[in-house]
Amino acid sequence: MANTEEILEEWDWEQGIPTGKPVARSIAHKQGIAHEGVHLWVVRTQPQKEILFQMRASHKDMYPDYLDITVGGHVPFGLSGNKIQKEAYEEIGITVDEKQLLDLGYYRYEENNDILFHREFQHVYLLFSNNPLSSYSFNDNEVSSIYAVPFDYCKDLFYRDYPLTVESFNGTATIFATISKKDFHPLLFAPSMARYMEILFQAIDEFFAKGKVSVSMS
Repeated sequence: MANTEEILEEWDWEQGIPTGKPVARSIAHKQGIAHEGVHLWVVRTQPQKEILFQMRASHKDMYPDYLDITVGGHVPFGLSGNKIQKEAYEEIGITVDEKQLLDLGYYRYEENNDILFHREFQHVYLLFSNNPLSSYSFNDNEVSSIYAVPFDYCKDLFYRDYPLTVESFNGTATIFATISKKDFHPLLFAPSMARYMEILFQAIDEFFAKGKVSVSMS
């Protein structure tokens, strides 16, 4: 059976609000029709400060086998609640309570090149969890493994590149893998995402220092 194309909800790019109009994902990405996405960054404090990255499955049509945001996806048309919870369960097998999440608001993202014209309102969340990597599972076959990357190394990659061996879990076994900047989704370090990542790192630093977060993507 052929895959049915994902249908999203069109958002007004200037006002930042949903319009109630459906749009096919391929059309949205071709014509720059804004839509909503959700991002969840899972952060560990033990055994050290780490951010968890998913490894995109090798069959993905865009950026296969790259390390990416812990959980990320488009919001399907008609879905009004539990948006990030749906993605979190499908991609890394966790059930998330709203009270566990730190809401960083929306980031207005735009990418326009020869391949696509992408406008997205990305609703970004933080989750602090010290669960072992072996507790995660990959239910929708979109993620092949999960990597625990030291927080300080993530920040370093904006300024310098060097290899580091980190812990990962592929659904059946824990593996230690050596990574460098080339292994991450290239857009994470692109100019279009610089402000996003700056706010993300600031929010994580604030939580480590004060136990609360004041910054937002908005």
